[in-house]
Amino acid sequence: MYNLISIKEIDNKTTFLHYTDKDNVKNIFKVGLLPKIGKSAKNIELNKKVFFTKGFDNTLLLMDSWIKWLMLRPKSNFVYKCGCYYMTHKIFPKIVVDLIFKNWIKSDRKFKYACKKLDNILENSVFLKLDLVENVDFSYDDIDEVKNQPFSRKQLSYIYTYGNDVNDSKMELWNMHTLKDKAIEKEKIKLIEIDNSKCAKDIVLYMVDNTELDLADKCPFLFKYLNYINYSVKSK
Repeated sequence: MYNLISIKEIDNKTTFLHYTDKDNVKNIFKVGLLPKIGKSAKNIELNKKVFFTKGFDNTLLLMDSWIKWLMLRPKSNFVYKCGCYYMTHKIFPKIVVDLIFKNWIKSDRKFKYACKKLDNILENSVFLKLDLVENVDFSYDDIDEVKNQPFSRKQLSYIYTYGNDVNDSKMELWNMHTLKDKAIEKEKIKLIEIDNSKCAKDIVLYMVDNTELDLADKCPFLFKYLNYINYSVKSK
């Protein structure tokens, strides 16, 4: 039996949250959350970790970032792998990637594709509440390995556009991770539900209704996604 908790009982500012495919839940409650380099992090991250966010607002910032990531990631895994490799080499003309990103981030076709992908991900995912201990499971002073690599700062700014300094290698609250190779024990994990639903999309929409963020300003891609799925954002 899973350890359940209602999203309505969670502190919306301090709780650590992680979302994962619903098919992973059974194994997670057997062995815990194991650190790994996921498919989306291959060729970018260097070490195995578990990623999470802090609070509702930062989770919504992550959703906004995910939409941009889905827009900018090539569909071909081969092209993606080659791009990650060349983007970190000085001899590669970074203006090429800059021009591609500049056009793709404005593409309505790319945006609709990203919305469909995110919608599918959320429909088939769940959120977990993580009871983590600072300096045991993670450190606020830990380094974001992506920002610590020789990627173009301009290219990173397409994803890291939340008032944070892309030249500061410290990890962000919307993109936190455990210490290297650190697993999260099953006893520290709860499965989140809302009104008997465990669907991540329902959880995100609850966060949308209970955030202090001006989504149109701070999360413009998420805001457009909500319009895409015909969800009316409550006025603040």
